[in-house]
Amino acid sequence: MGHTLRFEWELPEPFLGMMAKDDAALAEDVKRAAVLDWVRTEQISWRKGAELLALPLRAFLTLMAEHKIPAAEYDVGWLDKELEVFKGTPSQGAA
Repeated sequence: MGHTLRFEWELPEPFLGMMAKDDAALAEDVKRAAVLDWVRTEQISWRKGAELLALPLRAFLTLMAEHKIPAAEYDVGWLDKELEVFKGTPSQGAA
């Protein structure tokens, strides 16, 4: 079961015209921004984000990419270590 959240936000009139054509479009933009931020900060999963926005997972991953939200984060040096394994050369830290 869900919970409907309603809130008011007073914006200067010119701002509304710059951001969205109407209140409903702006509300969707704010909803999308909130969900993307929750995914970016790892508060929810990609699948939950897709579910909240009623999008197929592939479409949600595309939306994440459009907003430069990485689907995976790697430690510094990860690629070099993987390349060493692929080439068959052990890294200096390997025993």
